[in-house]
Amino acid sequence: TEHQLAGLKTPPKNNDQQIGKGSGYGDVHLISSANTFSGVQIQTCTPDQLLLIQQQLPPHDCETNKRQPWTQQCSFSYATQCPDATWIEDFYRKKHKTKSNRNETFTGMFVGCNKGMDAVNTLRMGSSNPSINKDEWKIAMTRGGKETLGRSVCNQANLPQFELHDYNAQHNNKTSSESQSTTLSQVHCIEPMPSTYQALSQSAKQLQWDAQGLIVTHAAISKSNGTIPFPSGKAGRENLGIANCDGREADGVNCVNVDMFSLDTYFQKFVHHDGPIDFLSIDVEGFDIDVILGGPSTLKRVHYLEFEYNWMGSWKNQKLSETIRLLDETYNFTCYWPGYDGNIWRITDCWLDYYDLHFWSNVACVNRGVEQMKDVAEDMERLFLETLEKGIGLVMDVDHRGGNFQRAKTGDL
Repeated sequence: TEHQLAGLKTPPKNNDQQIGKGSGYGDVHLISSANTFSGVQIQTCTPDQLLLIQQQLPPHDCETNKRQPWTQQCSFSYATQCPDATWIEDFYRKKHKTKSNRNETFTGMFVGCNKGMDAVNTLRMGSSNPSINKDEWKIAMTRGGKETLGRSVCNQANLPQFELHDYNAQHNNKTSSESQSTTLSQVHCIEPMPSTYQALSQSAKQLQWDAQGLIVTHAAISKSNGTIPFPSGKAGRENLGIANCDGREADGVNCVNVDMFSLDTYFQKFVHHDGPIDFLSIDVEGFDIDVILGGPSTLKRVHYLEFEYNWMGSWKNQKLSETIRLLDETYNFTCYWPGYDGNIWRITDCWLDYYDLHFWSNVACVNRGVEQMKDVAEDMERLFLETLEKGIGLVMDVDHRGGNFQRAKTGDL
């Protein structure tokens, strides 16, 4: 079987100091005792599991199109372009249902906030605050429909928002606004593009959500501090970034200097607590790895992480394999290719060499060493095993990619 695995790379030996790393195969295990939590244990993929992953995420399109990665014609790009992270939503839905979030805080960070749709939905999810409503945000951002924003690849504005079930109202005959308890929450919406920042800031103030935890900051996040030229395009435009002002691609783009912070500096300067970062999203047009490298202290606080892998920006000179190993061995993150319709493929300890080919895609990681996240870690691993059980009936190649694009078609906001 092993000889059938084109691109199989032997995973690194398990480090006994790592949390939740096992030497066996198959199931996910919880390592715990009466007073300690030692992490959710993951197992190295077996050769048969790797073969199934390679059949579901075939390397052919990736290898054929590796010299033109902007075409996005690669299996793990098809699979992850517009993921639906059901595992994290289910986790918070359960917390709100059981009221296990009482007296807790929630902190989210969106590095590259763009139109703010995901940040707003995450604030709603983390806080259980029904007044945080994506429909109202859409109206504010477009000035009541009088303006349009840049095109959105995944059409987040029109996807369903996080659903809040009011269990108190069901039992106590209270209205939703009366009974819905909210967690003390803050979500940092960090956006460097001047026009987009202005729209975000004005909308937050208009809705008075700046007083409810939506913190909008005009800054670029990287691996160092200073200022950096950033393009000033139409508000909400998604395909402009630092690379457009590097001197080679600046033709026709108006660039202005923007304050730049490392992730660690931003946390120290703007996040006024010493607790965890429950949700960190990084989407900075090819420079995601710089944000990761600039946050060694902050990443130790992160419970759940999403970032983009890409063919441009700093990713051109950085291997995904090295990033996955860093997140695993230093921060105890287990990372996956997040898909849709419940499909998800583990990357950590399930490595295939063609993953180092650079294509736009998304990666989702859970901190398996944090007790609060054990349900998420177990759920993601369960979904991974269920995805493999679908066998070769689930194939992400150019002939089977339609579902993702039908789910979230490109459109104006």
